This record gives sequence, C-alpha cells and structure tokens, in this order.
Amino acid sequence: MNLKCRFLNSSNLYAMQVVARGVCCFMAVVFATADIKAQVEVKEPFVQQFADYTSSVLQEKMFMHSDKNIYLAGEICWFKLYTVDASSHTPVDVSKVAYIEMLDKSNRPVLQTKLELKKGFGNGSVQLPVTLASGKYKLRAYTAWMKNFSADYFFEKVITIVNTQRTAEADVVETENKYDLQLFPEGGNLVADIESKVAVRFVDKNGIGINTKGYVVGNSNDTILQFSTTRFGIGNFILKPIAGITYKAVIETKTGIVSQSLPSVYSKGYSLQLVNSGTSYLKAVVRTKGIDFDQNIVYLFAHTRGSVKLAKTGNIQNGRFEFLIEKDKLGEGVVHFTLLDAFRKPLCERLYFLYPNDGSEVNISSDSVEYGIREKVTVNIDVVSKQDKKAAANTSMAVYLLDSLQTFDVSNIATYLLLSSDLAGTIESPEYYFNQKGAEVEETMDNLMLTHGWRRFNWENISTNAQPVFKYLPEYKGHILTGTVGKLGTAIPGANLPVYLSFAGKRAQVKTTLSDAAGKIKFNIADFHNNGEIIVQTNSAKDSLFNVAIDNPFSSSYSERNLPPFSINYLSRYALQRHHVSVQVQSNYNTEWISQFKSPADTGVFYFKPDVSYLLDNYVRFTTMEEVLIEYVREVKLKKANGSFRVSVFDNGQKMFFEEDPLLLLDGVPVFKTDKIMAYSPLNIEKLEVVSRKYYRGEMTYNGIINMVTYKGNLKDYELDPNATVIDYEGLQLQREFFSPVYEIKDQYESRIPDFRNVLYWNPEVVINSKEKKSVSFYTSDLPGRYVVVLQGISENGDTVNKVLHFQVK
Repeated sequence: MNLKCRFLNSSNLYAMQVVARGVCCFMAVVFATADIKAQVEVKEPFVQQFADYTSSVLQEKMFMHSDKNIYLAGEICWFKLYTVDASSHTPVDVSKVAYIEMLDKSNRPVLQTKLELKKGFGNGSVQLPVTLASGKYKLRAYTAWMKNFSADYFFEKVITIVNTQRTAEADVVETENKYDLQLFPEGGNLVADIESKVAVRFVDKNGIGINTKGYVVGNSNDTILQFSTTRFGIGNFILKPIAGITYKAVIETKTGIVSQSLPSVYSKGYSLQLVNSGTSYLKAVVRTKGIDFDQNIVYLFAHTRGSVKLAKTGNIQNGRFEFLIEKDKLGEGVVHFTLLDAFRKPLCERLYFLYPNDGSEVNISSDSVEYGIREKVTVNIDVVSKQDKKAAANTSMAVYLLDSLQTFDVSNIATYLLLSSDLAGTIESPEYYFNQKGAEVEETMDNLMLTHGWRRFNWENISTNAQPVFKYLPEYKGHILTGTVGKLGTAIPGANLPVYLSFAGKRAQVKTTLSDAAGKIKFNIADFHNNGEIIVQTNSAKDSLFNVAIDNPFSSSYSERNLPPFSINYLSRYALQRHHVSVQVQSNYNTEWISQFKSPADTGVFYFKPDVSYLLDNYVRFTTMEEVLIEYVREVKLKKANGSFRVSVFDNGQKMFFEEDPLLLLDGVPVFKTDKIMAYSPLNIEKLEVVSRKYYRGEMTYNGIINMVTYKGNLKDYELDPNATVIDYEGLQLQREFFSPVYEIKDQYESRIPDFRNVLYWNPEVVINSKEKKSVSFYTSDLPGRYVVVLQGISENGDTVNKVLHFQVK
C-alpha cells in the first residue's frame, strides 16, 4: 500500500505533513546524491532508492532521564522524556503521547501510565506501589508510532526497587552455569586463503561478558591458534581459513568445555576489512577469491542512522581493492558500511563507530563545594554549541544523595542516542566507551561493532521499492483510542456503524466515529487527563445486536533483553534504614505536597456553550420529564405516537423544529431510547441544556442537542444499555509538583519538621536560553553526605547535554 495514500485515508492533515516531509527529504537527497556523484563520478540509482526509502518513514528514538535508579517501594520516580528523530537526533514534534511501563522479570507490567508530549518533550512521575517486591525492573517508554517497529527500539532502563516493608528475596540462581559463545567474521564471510578478523563474544546466562582464553581447532582437533576475550567478554583473532576445514572455537570453563563452530569457509567470495589509516582516514579493504572478471565491480555504501554518507565504486584488480575514506565525511556514532556487487546485492556488512566532537560544551558550576544542612545551593549552567555559537537546550536536572545503597546512575542521553539505541542487544557499561580514552578503548569499541549488528531496514525492501505498511497511527493530535465493533456472539464485524464514546460527568464529552468495513474504530481523545469510566456504545435503538471491544494501547511486544539478577547481599543495613526513615518521614510530613498535581486546562462541554440552559431548581419541580419539557422547555417539542415518546429541537436558523431526532444526553452519555429518559426522575436533574442548531461532530451531524445534567454528574439511578462497554480508563497523567522546601528566613530554618529528603531537587524543565546563562537554586536537607547534580538534555540542533557535579553536605 502506498504510504501517502494510507495516511490520507487516516487523516488528511497528517498526510499533508508526510507529503511535506517527503518533499523536503527528496530535495535533501538530491543535493546529497549530487555530492556523492562528485566524489565517485558515477550515477547510482540504488543510492537514491535507499535515501527515498529511509526518508519516507520517520522513526523516533526516546530517552528517559529519571531522577535516580534505585528506589524504595512507596517513593516517587520522577522522569523526563526526550523524543528525537532517529536519524538527526533533533527533537521531533510528531507523537503527542508516550507510554511508560514498569516490567518485572517476566515482562509483566506492574505499572503503566500515559504521558503528554509537547514538541518532543514530556515529564511526569509515578509513585511506586508499596506492594512491589524487591528486585530489578525494566522501565520502558515508547510512542504508538514506535509500536510499528521492533520492541528492541523502545527505550529501556533497569531500575532497582527495595521494599523495606517486606522480606527481600534474592532471585533464584540456577545451579547450572550457562554460557553463550558467539563468533563474527568481519564483514560476515570467511573466504578460503583470505586473512580475516573474527570477533568473539563470550557471556554468561545474564548476558554479562566473561574475560577468558580459548583456542581454535581444526578437523583433527589440532590447535590452530589461541585467543582471549578482554573487557566485557569480547575480543578477536586473525584467521586465514583453508577450504575444506571446519573450524571450532573452544573455551574451557570450571564446569566444562564450551565450543562453537565458525561459519563455513567459502571457496570463493568477497571479504571486507576496515583499517584505520591515521586519525583522518579509514581504509576499506576488499579482497576476493575465485570471482569472475565481470564481477570485479563493487560498490561501497555507508550511512549513519539512515543518512547517506558515502557511495563509491571500485574495480577489483588481482583480488584486491582499497577504498580511502575521509572520516569527516561520515556521521558521528554508528556507521553502517555495506559492500554490494555489480547488481547492487549486498555482499558484506561492517559497523564502525566514529566518536563525536565535543558537541555542546556544557559549563556547570556550583557556588561552593561544601554546604551545611538547610543551606541554599546555586548551580550555574551555560551551553555553547560546537559551532562556537550559543545554542538553546532543553534539559532536566536531578540532585540526589550518593551512598552505599544509591550509587551513581551511569545511564545518560549521549551514550544512549549515539551507541546503545543503534546496536542490538544489551551493551554492557556503555559509559566506558565515552569516559575513557586510548587504544584499549578504541579496540574494545571496534570489537563491540563487530559483535552487535543492527539494521532499521531490509535491503530487499529497498531494492524492490517495497512500501512499508503500518498498523499503528502516529498520535500527532493526542491519544487515539481504538477498538472493534462486532455482532454479539459471532465473529461478524459491525461495519459502517456510528459509535459513541463518552465520559460521564457534569462537563459532557462525547466523541463519535463510524466503524470501517472491518468494524475497526478510532477516537482521538486529546487532552483527556481524567481517570475513570468511559462508555462506548452503538445506537441501541438501531444497532442493539452489536457491542464494542476496546484495544489495550500498551504494547504486548517485548525486547529480548534480560534483567540482571537481584541480590540482597550488597544492601547495607544502615543505608536501608536511612532511606526507609526518609520515605516514612516524607510520607508523614509532606503528604499534602506529594499529592499536589497541576490542574489541566478546563475543556468544558464539547458543544462549548448551549443556546439555552435551565436550572431546574429555579422552576416548579415536577415529578415527570413530560411535565418538565411541556411546561417550560420551549425549545423542545414532545410527541407521543403508538405509545412511544419522540422529542425534537427548535432550529434557530430555520425557525422551525427539526424533523429528525436530536442527540439526547444524560451527563454526557447518549440516550437512544426517548422512553427511557422520559421515565427518568427529573428530581435527579440539576440543569437542562439545549443546543438549538445543527451541530457537526466528527463524521456525525446532530439535529440539535439536549443534555440533562444530574447534581453530581454520576448518572444517578440510571441503568446503561447492557450492550454498552464500560471500562475504567486512565487518561494522560496529571503532572505532580516536586516538593522542594525553602529555608530563607530564620523561622523556616529552625522549623522542627524533619527534612529527610535524599532527592534534593528535580526540575524537568531547565531550558537554557541561547543568549544568557541559567541559574537554579535549591536547599539541602537534614541528611549529610555526598550529593551529585546530574544535568541531561539536548540542544535544538541535536547536540546532547550531559554534565555531572558533586558537592558535600556536612
């Protein structure tokens, strides 16, 4: 299905956005391709195909900065979300809703919430249930659009939760040691008589690398060579394979021998090797054996996160050709090299990591390195981009206590966007590759590139111009609620039926839509922040044999990353007691502040303002609805035929009553049988509102509206249609305000209310102006110790911000 047509069917507005994006991307690709042509002096249609394919579909990345990574049950976890274009890493304003889940070791969600995104950013909080068991949990975040791709693309972070109210149990440790030995020839192939690098990865059952030694044997189990894995269980060895020999890597452990066969040796084929040539150049060496003359033309193609960086041709002579590559032509981060034959079929692939320049230079300082209790701390921040120009940045700041329980959270936005998010599987200690420098780090990084393959596309789809088809729509206006209409007791879909979604209450909110041929429905419920019941139903007067099933908006797909084991042995009794007291004190003394939320904007009723409103207490209170409508609601005409009531509304525009029925509501819930509302007690109704005009709502047109509102907006004594779907539904979460006390005056400083905060400050909206420095201030608590200030974020041009500062409280 054509992508643009698909979005046009879903939403004309989004289609225009996609088309506009496509035009911009096409122009960018034209110029990029022109630059490539200048380098290689050839015209390569497959480069344009690749660029068109990758630019036709926006992919998002998401990063979460949480205030810390170790919590006690009952504490509040604060977080900030950053949504960026997966290619450019610039903030992207497409999705307006993020989904956050906390998963246990069985991938069972123990907590779920939805968060509003604005211009790619969102911040929120969750109070961890006091019933949670101690252990490791995954905190993951994604958008509805990201559900169209693998769950491996979702943001995931491991957090630790300790429940001091329950006896902690360590994870069950399997007595049998399980190991995984993996072998990766550089470029993907072993070709006879061509010397090749082979990467090794040796990990335990938890994916933790094991540094060890091993050896490679041949057909007769004779030792060919020895190798070792170094940091994180990865390493490499050089092998010149011989045709007809089956090679096997062997590692001896305390519990036995672990072996793994190398890939088969090809008698003819291609190999690809990357070699650093000084600090500015990289050589891509292509070697061949047994290749026909007409197969000597090869193409080297490179891209960084889908952005074309290089396309060169080579003519192999005497089984060898070298491409010389300028590193500054490649993008920062993970670069994908692909060697293709004359027919543009991929032959070899190789990842390479290009370290970024310093990026946004973050200057952060405090007014002192040591403070007393309840003393003011001021932190100054300034960001300068790599172009020596001031760059605005959207950041978040956390300040928390470091001790034997709460250690430093090493996860950060720079390592995630540039490294972890572009590689498959779990990357052990990604911060190591950025915090250290030297030949050993560079070699370890290259081994990492050899052992972690990753691709956001399929070459076959590109070569065949296959258009992607998506199941989930981008929520570019707000949360989309989806479901299916079906005939009761059958698998027959309810096609082309009007469906009504309502939130019962004094401020009527009604959404309407038509089901498609498969019975599928969708409602855009932007700005819905309530938590409560929603009611979804068809017109029971006409479609009484149908009901509606609502889809779960959270993803049922999970990554293959395993949680590390949880151990109680490392937990300090003193630190646990200290944090336990902190939680209890805040719970007892700061309950009012902890429960404060920012109120969302009042959306009012969906029809904004009625043409007339009747407060029934201002009139004679009749005991039947018939008397109420006849005696003083002049805009409504009541008829009775064949023993059934009908109502119609006066049309102010045409100065006559509508012939068709109006939309009849009780507390915002549609009532399709007039006799049912006529039998309802008017003594439960506080007011009656009438819209005396034709009203258009989505795909529906109403001939006036009558809304009866009860005193509490709770449908008192009203029985819903039995086929109506009524479910508890959580809307977008309200923003909780972080409590940070002030000790400016003597009375505040001498207050006898204890202050045992271990998180001194959390601010998810530290926006650094492009023209001036930023200062933030907060006060220390009654807890002495070493504290860390963590500032994370991203600038408007995609440069990451990551800075750490320490101070002492005595």
